[in-house]
Amino acid sequence: MSKIFISHSTADGDFATRLMDLLQNQFNLTRDNFFLTSDEELEVGDNWIEEIRKGMEDANIIMPIITNNFLDSQFCLCELGASWINQKALVPIIIPPLDYHALDGTPYRAWTQAITLNSVKDLQRIAEAMERKDVGRVRMVRFTNRAEKFFEESIIPFIQKLEKREVVTLEAVKQLKLNIEEYKIAYEEAEEELSRLKNENDALCKMKDASEIREFEFSKMDEWEIFLEAVEETNEQLRRLSPYVTSIMYHDLKKSSSFGVGFIGEQDDKPKLNALQNEGLIKWDNGWEPDYEHPVINRANNAIKKLSNVISGNLDNILFVEKFESEFEDVRLGLEFTPFWEEVLGLTIFHSR
Repeated sequence: MSKIFISHSTADGDFATRLMDLLQNQFNLTRDNFFLTSDEELEVGDNWIEEIRKGMEDANIIMPIITNNFLDSQFCLCELGASWINQKALVPIIIPPLDYHALDGTPYRAWTQAITLNSVKDLQRIAEAMERKDVGRVRMVRFTNRAEKFFEESIIPFIQKLEKREVVTLEAVKQLKLNIEEYKIAYEEAEEELSRLKNENDALCKMKDASEIREFEFSKMDEWEIFLEAVEETNEQLRRLSPYVTSIMYHDLKKSSSFGVGFIGEQDDKPKLNALQNEGLIKWDNGWEPDYEHPVINRANNAIKKLSNVISGNLDNILFVEKFESEFEDVRLGLEFTPFWEEVLGLTIFHSR
């Protein structure tokens, strides 16, 4: 008995059944002449893999229906590979928009018997292939008339459906995985921010008066933390220097900003100042000034500049200024003011008479 083995994706089952009906009717065959891989008779629990193998082995013609659905199915690809056991019977049926390149990733990439269903003539080629494989005989005029109707009613709608199918490429899958990971991170960050805001709101609800709320706002101010870090760094650098050098750096800063005079000192200060000059820390130029070529002086000056930038950037920050005034009462915010050096930086500043 002639056997036609039709391999297809489950998603293409309706088209496979329509094609089987056409061939069955035109070749005067029965249902028993066909082996459809989605056949309901292949019940779960049966050794259906063995049945498929035997079906291929006994087939006069093996017709895998190659679509994107077929190529996406690992089992369909296994069936295509298994057809090697009866490769003489193999006639792949390729459905547009795919073409003969669809087999490039298989051992049959140069398979001359492959038929792409672009026209009624390609259905005629299927009939001719079945005759060559001794499946039976067909009246070609009658077959052509039926094939024309089948092409219009079944093949064209099937191709249109496949053209609308969204193809998921490996690159798309990788991008989706990357997007999911990014969304996950963003979600976790949003959850953390929501939790933080909730805790802040709970804390605000528990506060009794405006002063507590203001103190809470101060505690959440990043600018203040940056200011304290700059103060600490400046203090660390300046405490390595003697009060004379620190005072000279203060007066040099005032001189450059207000065209004042540098530090002169008293008569009793000369021995100490000369010693500092000998160390390369200070030099005389119409008054004592720091020698910025000394690495210690240079590091201290960089710390002062950093602190000065932090202060300048917050002079218009009302909340920052209020915080400063609450911490350092009666001290003006700025490095040009002696109390700032003494109260905020904790340093001693000498002045010339």
